[in-house]
Amino acid sequence: MIKLIATDMDGTVLGPDFRFRPRTLEAFTAAQEAGIEVVFVTGRPHRWLDPLHEQLEYDSVVICSNGAVVYDLAKDEVLESELVDGGVVLDLMRRLGRRLPRARFCAETLDAVLEEENWGRTNIIETGDVEVGPIEARLDPATGVIKLLVKDDSLQPRELYEQVVEEAGDVVSVTHAVANLPLAEVGQPGLSKGRTLARWCAERGIAADEVAAFGDMPNDTEMLRWARHGYAMACGWPEVIEAVGRTCPPFEEDGVAQTIERLIAEQA
Repeated sequence: MIKLIATDMDGTVLGPDFRFRPRTLEAFTAAQEAGIEVVFVTGRPHRWLDPLHEQLEYDSVVICSNGAVVYDLAKDEVLESELVDGGVVLDLMRRLGRRLPRARFCAETLDAVLEEENWGRTNIIETGDVEVGPIEARLDPATGVIKLLVKDDSLQPRELYEQVVEEAGDVVSVTHAVANLPLAEVGQPGLSKGRTLARWCAERGIAADEVAAFGDMPNDTEMLRWARHGYAMACGWPEVIEAVGRTCPPFEEDGVAQTIERLIAEQA
């Protein structure tokens, strides 16, 4: 029996316009009416949840920043966080700067967003106060970092990801969440959406075989493999589809909504 639906946001249930499709909203409502909880598990920081505020009557938690933050949307409160030591981040930035001289960095803490000059904007709507300038001068080594973002427009997305992974080793975790953007995301060692979701579910007595999960990018892989009913989007990265071995139709065909409708019908 499915007790919980865990879903990525961008590219899975949100389109390029940051809107949910009507059938998807109806499927979420039907799931909740059937007693199934819906939890969003996203690479977005908790300051980027406007689509949930604006389009849903939603009072559950959101697992943000690839699992680094558990956030109560209704209370506007961070419940849990798993951070990287600022000193580790600064050291990695120095090493990546030597290896990738055209790379730019952005560090997110619980209290601030520290952005280098010429960072530029990603293809995600960026909100919240941002401090622009040298990160090394403003990040205290004792401060925990939610996520370090590394961007290099001279590289292809996969190439940048592989370069950051090679330099970082096992000191941090590295993932990639935006298909067409050379952007690598660095977090606590071992961190993943799947690890945080598994812990959150275990605390509530929900087992992996009671969870359906949806996602499209490498940062979703562990979550989709952990959930007994994990579905890679047919429009997602080929490596994710291969690793998960189960797909649902693409976003353009309301794939998540189709699958939720089927699961509810089978359960009924």
